[in-house]
Amino acid sequence: MEWSCKCHGCEHQMCTNRVPIFSSLSHEEMDAIQSLIIQRTYNKGEVIIKANEPMHAIFILNEGVVKINKRFQDKEQILYLLTENEFFGETNLFAQTNSNMNVIALTKTVLCTISKADFEKLVYKYPSIGLKMLEEITHRLIKTQQLIENTGFKPIDDRIVEMLKEFAPKYGKSAEKGTLIELPLNREELANYLGLTRETISRKLAKMDKEGLIKIIGHKKILLYHSS
Repeated sequence: MEWSCKCHGCEHQMCTNRVPIFSSLSHEEMDAIQSLIIQRTYNKGEVIIKANEPMHAIFILNEGVVKINKRFQDKEQILYLLTENEFFGETNLFAQTNSNMNVIALTKTVLCTISKADFEKLVYKYPSIGLKMLEEITHRLIKTQQLIENTGFKPIDDRIVEMLKEFAPKYGKSAEKGTLIELPLNREELANYLGLTRETISRKLAKMDKEGLIKIIGHKKILLYHSS
């Protein structure tokens, strides 16, 4: 049997079928969950959620890229970049708290949303969803710990290489000599992601290009060469 999404715009690919937290469910169960989804579209640069606003849903990325950040006075710290088949809003589903982060669309973004009330019912009915979600939250906590460690202790060159390796599977495609990465962030945002200044990130990328570790292609592409 062919399964298709009931929300407009998914091009007959079920949102639930593409998201790891629903991976243990049957097609029939996924199809039932699909009926709960409301789809929303955001333009590039549009704020999806502001810090201190209540969140009443879980958001699944059907299309696009979003950044999740916190602002400290006039400075931005980018915490996460999420793309297709990933989700956010999970930390507020089981607590009466507002969001403590901003979520901003970096590209045209299509989100499939499930209300907090409906999602709570799903977790009670299918405990495996809750376990998968805890697994993802754990991964994100580890990533936050790594961010703190990188900012405080690791050499800048190593931090940049690790960032590019993180981007490679999500935003890259195989090339003859390495992975061609379509950067999801501009130079200032790359600096904010690593806790650096724009001047430092630009200088370091130029240095790595000169040393033959990478090749800068315009403003938005970098070829990460295969390790020797």
